[in-house]
Amino acid sequence: MDYKGDILYIEQVLAGKSNAFSYIVDRHKNKAYNLAFRICGNHEEAEEVAQDSFLKVYRSLKGFKMKSSFATWLYRIVYNTAISHVRIKKKGVLSLEDFPADATDFIGNNTSEEEAEKEYRSSLINFALQKINEEERGLISLYYYEEMSTDEISDLTGISKSNIKVKLFRARQKMLEIIEKVEKKKLIYHETHMIDQNYNHY
Repeated sequence: MDYKGDILYIEQVLAGKSNAFSYIVDRHKNKAYNLAFRICGNHEEAEEVAQDSFLKVYRSLKGFKMKSSFATWLYRIVYNTAISHVRIKKKGVLSLEDFPADATDFIGNNTSEEEAEKEYRSSLINFALQKINEEERGLISLYYYEEMSTDEISDLTGISKSNIKVKLFRARQKMLEIIEKVEKKKLIYHETHMIDQNYNHY
């Protein structure tokens, strides 16, 4: 269903057919949850944020201007709800010690070394994402995961296009530094492990 599908169901909700809102939820729930998860870094909190966001959307539906993009309006609510949620919760900063030192930690009974390495790289990127602040996480998520343009992100967040570019650059640099630190820790781990093995051998 295309963009007009949203408008059709919004009009039905506003006409008193509240059940029509379930279509809107089904259409957008995955993207809403994914955006919330990348900002919150926690499945339960992402679910909570997504549910709160859809509740806010339902209550505010009368204020939606039909000429604008409903998806942008919805994701703006999800983005702001997630940012506010994280700022209220404000967890402790993750330590490098919280991340596994080796891809072998991801190998399971039915997992190959190649799959474990992919899981390791994916987890490392997510770990780095959680180490930067909530606004940076949101911008990275919108730009790279939701594949929004800087114009679309500016419209959604209210941040100027030039400022978004600066923030994205800084966020990428921070993530790169975190990844490099983890990789260095991984190298030290391997070297220490090799020394221990050689020592025990004698």
